[in-house]
Amino acid sequence: MKHTLAVIAALLFTPPAAAQETIALAIEGWQQESRSDGIVYYRCASDICAAGSVVSYKEQPHRTTITLKDFENHHRGLAEHNKGSGHVRDARITAPAERTVDGVHVFQVNREVDWDDGTTTFTIEARLIGSDRSFSLVSDSPKREWTANNFEGFLRSLVVVASLKRP
Repeated sequence: MKHTLAVIAALLFTPPAAAQETIALAIEGWQQESRSDGIVYYRCASDICAAGSVVSYKEQPHRTTITLKDFENHHRGLAEHNKGSGHVRDARITAPAERTVDGVHVFQVNREVDWDDGTTTFTIEARLIGSDRSFSLVSDSPKREWTANNFEGFLRSLVVVASLKRP
């Protein structure tokens, strides 16, 4: 509930020009960083999330014709392209899923990346498609359960924003 109230307050009390450029969620326990490319990053800064966790989102072109298969194929292509490049040893896409949360369509896939230093990163990549706007949402951490918990926490807040009509 705190997350939803913070989002609504930010939208109501932010001047229109600023609200259209960047929507900042106020999420307790996370440090926020907005970049010039429109991606908003949150890094875990407390005991309520898990060390090494990062969640990010970005407004995307609003396309309501995307299918789960399109979304899954896009992410499988990215994983294949990055296998064996840089420090990536392997990348896998699993568990494609589709659901509707409070009227917002959500596509998601899980990605596991094995790095050449022996570590693995667990990621959930999602596209939220509301009636008038769309967002990507990405949750990363060194543990699968942390990634899922962080994702669900941010998803609730971003669904509120994705369901709003543009002014």
